[in-house]
Amino acid sequence: MKMCKDSLLLIKAIGLPQLLEGENPQHNEASKLFQLAELNKITLLFLESLKGFRKPPPLESQLARYRDRHQRTLDLITLVSSQLNSLEIRYTLFKTLKPFPYTPADIDILLWSKRGLSKTSHGLEKKNLKPLDWDLHGLTMFSFDHGINVDLTTEIAASSFVYLDKKALFEHSSQVKVHGSKVQTLQPYADLVVVAAHCMYKEQMFTLSDYYTFGLLSRYYQEALEFAEKTHAEFALETALKLTHDITISAFGSDNALAKRLENSLQKMDMSRMPRMDKNFDLPIKYPSRIVLRGLFEKILEDPITRNSLPAALESTLQPKSINKLLTHMKRKGY
Repeated sequence: MKMCKDSLLLIKAIGLPQLLEGENPQHNEASKLFQLAELNKITLLFLESLKGFRKPPPLESQLARYRDRHQRTLDLITLVSSQLNSLEIRYTLFKTLKPFPYTPADIDILLWSKRGLSKTSHGLEKKNLKPLDWDLHGLTMFSFDHGINVDLTTEIAASSFVYLDKKALFEHSSQVKVHGSKVQTLQPYADLVVVAAHCMYKEQMFTLSDYYTFGLLSRYYQEALEFAEKTHAEFALETALKLTHDITISAFGSDNALAKRLENSLQKMDMSRMPRMDKNFDLPIKYPSRIVLRGLFEKILEDPITRNSLPAALESTLQPKSINKLLTHMKRKGY
């Protein structure tokens, strides 16, 4: 596999934080790479990397804007978590806290029960969050004070297709501190499996945000592989690890700690299962339909929780609104 020029330039500009330094991009390339970073959900990471090359850095006003959004994201996480803790709601963040500066479109929170969902929504309305959109498993709320959405869900699902066991996720959560507040979130290895499953079953796409998540949490690969086996998400995780490997080799070669750790992990897998992408690839990478279908087939075959969700998923997918969303979903370049 060979990476397209702009994706390669973007990754080389960022490097691998704490492992490999980035390279100074040409001044006239910064704006183009900024747009690609936005598409890949690593805008703040890219802007922070430029700061080390020039003072003031290119796109300085954008850096200030994204730093402000990052701060508002952390403030909203602490507000929502404090509210959930005070209401004694069982919850965990997922796919939200990253090992790099991050500005998500929304904050993802998994709740244990529908009763907890109702209680949470009423409590957050008192904190100036407005309900926007309900579905079978949860709702999206918007914080007027922070300008950010909060996605509350009682299942890890895509159009009612449940693709991870919530009980297993709660068993592998832990408490961290954000701005001095206690926040419940997934263990890093469990979150890696959630990210891989989200790429495979919901988005069918792999972004540089996913790449840097896997790259910077590489010490958790073995635990992630064990957790993926437990939750029947092996193929999703293997696909993500293989893509992380191929991107690393294309950008930085094989003589670095991350490439060696990935090689070690891939040797433990059944290489005949490894997906083969197009020879030349750009980022984000859309998963070929053959890989998505294989992932879905294996998940349905092996996971009773996923199988049991199929009737509701089929009913949801066949709704006119869902069909239009699916068509838009298939045509998009990013998520």
